[in-house]
Amino acid sequence: MRTVLYDRHCRLNAKIVDFAGWEMPIRYKGVIHEHHTVRKKVGIFDVSHMGRILIEGPDAESFLDFLSTNEITGKKDFSATYTVWASADGGSVDDLIIYKKDNTHFFVVVNAGNREKDLQHLQKHASDFDVTITSLYEKEGILAIQGPKAKSLIGELFPDVQDLKPMRFAPILYNQQEIILSGTGYTGAGGCEIYAPNEVIVALWDQFLDIGQSYGVEPIGLGARDTLRLEMGFALYGHELSDAIAPNESVSAWTVKLGKPDFLGKEVIEKLDNPRAEYGVVLQDKGIAREGYPVYREGQQIGVVTSGTQSPTLNQAIAIVLVDQKLSQEDIVEIQIRKNLCRAKVVKLPFI
Repeated sequence: MRTVLYDRHCRLNAKIVDFAGWEMPIRYKGVIHEHHTVRKKVGIFDVSHMGRILIEGPDAESFLDFLSTNEITGKKDFSATYTVWASADGGSVDDLIIYKKDNTHFFVVVNAGNREKDLQHLQKHASDFDVTITSLYEKEGILAIQGPKAKSLIGELFPDVQDLKPMRFAPILYNQQEIILSGTGYTGAGGCEIYAPNEVIVALWDQFLDIGQSYGVEPIGLGARDTLRLEMGFALYGHELSDAIAPNESVSAWTVKLGKPDFLGKEVIEKLDNPRAEYGVVLQDKGIAREGYPVYREGQQIGVVTSGTQSPTLNQAIAIVLVDQKLSQEDIVEIQIRKNLCRAKVVKLPFI
């Protein structure tokens, strides 16, 4: 599969890789360069491989609240809420953001690898609710413009962006078509995401790269997207969350509101005996921890690495680990990297 911007990426000499069945740019000039561009200036990402789904109807709010570990009922209009969807057996279906226009009009943005699974999950559990579910997968694309200069750049076309608060969104007009500007992102560097018809996505990509030259804008690939999110301690589905990792075992555990009257999977999650937990660690010895590497404490394996990289901002190796013991900040664990046991210190997330 290819996004509507695939030809643009090829013209920019992007390195194209397979990601969840999509041919996507992993890098243009280099992951470290692109990472620093977003942290210091502004970068533009094509994230059209993700998907938007409309959930509308009299029961839309109660339906989404039932599916979500986080609280959805009672949130303000035009707000965005990060949540996890749990399965009936307590695993994680996906992590996503739910956008509320009003009590009967919502949409969700789901991860690329889970698009069809999430759509089926909605459809499966909708039978007891008066809702209509509409996929916009084929019609729309998504841009993420991130970095300290992002709002200034976006303001060249959409001045109202200066009033847009984090985790809020606003429908606006562009060439007489409605698009959505959202104060969300996956980098911790600030900025916005734009949801729009495919033909508008192409036009905006070209415009932002053109008018953004004075801001230092550059296209950014999925490689830097991963290092940026990891520095923030954000979950990546398939790593920090999965069918085998419960929402309350992950770095997204803060979304699990057990005080809610009910949500799918709640009963199983509540009954978990000694749930595992995820922590951020900074390596103290030379080496880079990768997914699946064993984690030890006092000679006993206590878990595994879920994500790891060399942080371009810190110039240190960082990782998220999933362990079956309670750890505290400053605790030392050991990660097996090839034949060596490398010390790693537990730190508070985010890393930066």
